[in-house]
Amino acid sequence: MGVWERARRRGRFLELILEDKREELARRRRVLDEGALRLQARLWPEPVSLGTRLGEAAARPRPVAALMRAAPFRGLLRPAYDPVSLALRLAAGGVVALAVMTDARYYQGRLEHMAAVKQALLRRRLALPVIRHDFFLDPFQVLEARAFGADAIWISMAMLSPSALQAILEAAAESRLEVLAEVQTEAEVERALVAGLRLLIVQRRDWRTFAVDPTLPRRLRPSLPEGVRTLLAGDIRTAQEVAEAAALRFDAVILEEALLSERDPVAWLAGLGFPGDRTPGP
Repeated sequence: MGVWERARRRGRFLELILEDKREELARRRRVLDEGALRLQARLWPEPVSLGTRLGEAAARPRPVAALMRAAPFRGLLRPAYDPVSLALRLAAGGVVALAVMTDARYYQGRLEHMAAVKQALLRRRLALPVIRHDFFLDPFQVLEARAFGADAIWISMAMLSPSALQAILEAAAESRLEVLAEVQTEAEVERALVAGLRLLIVQRRDWRTFAVDPTLPRRLRPSLPEGVRTLLAGDIRTAQEVAEAAALRFDAVILEEALLSERDPVAWLAGLGFPGDRTPGP
């Protein structure tokens, strides 16, 4: 029995991921100079606000696209993964933001992917927010995010102690980055609200087992107050699920492995009711 099968049976996926992330962080701190990262961060233009985009009136949730080559719960999603080409196609497909997964071991992502995506959007004057999606544990990762072009970061309340959360929020404020906080329980919603967070992702996927709970959005919706921008994530695949998100007044849906597995992701978006509204990139 392999390590992943043992982890699945014991509900220890999250434990394994975080152990590996701590080791990776220690290595990155040894090779990346913090001063150089701070200088690099200043070269990017002012971050684009996802909160502002989601504050605009809309009849249905907006699509946010996740970019990743692989996922531990699905394997290889897109063998010919070209994050820049994919980002430009999805921008033409009408997405309002791009969440670029930068974890290398489990998702085959890189910070350089995110920087290349942001540079391509800037060249075409497309004001789409780029979100760094990773397993955030340390404020150093926030500095990395800004140095490589992020407009926002995606954190998980379940993965952060109170002190780590505070340190990350302080680093995000210093870097002028928006923070999207992933929540799965009423207690996590309360923690996020007390911390002043107003962009919340309801995550249907349980990181301990990778199982998806389609009933979670309805159960958690009453704890999400007006004035908070809400996004729904976790294996959203059908127009019916998008319609349910609309009925529950979610502002956006994050489309992940189902989107990335499609040969023509823009056509798949249109099939969910998201027609493109921009000139496609090359």
